[in-house]
Amino acid sequence: METETQQTTTTGLTHLTEIIAGLALHASTDAMRGALQTIQITPQHLTATDSYSMAQWQPAEPITTGETALINAKELTTALNNLTKAGKQFRAAQARLTVIGQTWRLSAHTGHYSDETLKEIGNYNGQTIPAEYPNTEQLLKLETCGQFEPTGFNPDYLERITKTSRKIARLTPLAMTQWQTPQKPVLWITETQTGKLVQLVMPTRLTN
Repeated sequence: METETQQTTTTGLTHLTEIIAGLALHASTDAMRGALQTIQITPQHLTATDSYSMAQWQPAEPITTGETALINAKELTTALNNLTKAGKQFRAAQARLTVIGQTWRLSAHTGHYSDETLKEIGNYNGQTIPAEYPNTEQLLKLETCGQFEPTGFNPDYLERITKTSRKIARLTPLAMTQWQTPQKPVLWITETQTGKLVQLVMPTRLTN
């Protein structure tokens, strides 16, 4: 029986691996910033940020139930990559992510839980991160501005934008949709049949 704090998503193993790999490019690698080394999982979206760039995947269908959870991006990426390798001979392999309290469990399988065709490929267990995550929704509430001012971007962050888009949305056009001032976040949005990818980059100050 599932508790109110349990989250479950069942989706294509390869698809989920690509989404997490793309988002993980935006997670922090600084061990002193544990909360930002995670991917935030909610029923509406998956989000990763290092406070300089951000990516958020908004699936067409809800992917979880229950409360928000923070899972270390590197751990989740490694687990998915290993399960993908183990299940490479199964074209229809599925992934199931469950969070109960402060623990998470990722499993891969073929077939269905409701019948006897289910075959488990493997599973991983880990601990969620008990930390406060930035209010990324507030960052996305921007107003458009028609006046253009020269704006600088760190090329490494732009590389994250393109790599994440290629992993998650493949050849779907990447559109810069929000720009306000050289001191405000800039948004790129890519929409596919399976969901919407929102990415954010903070500009860098241009010096004369």
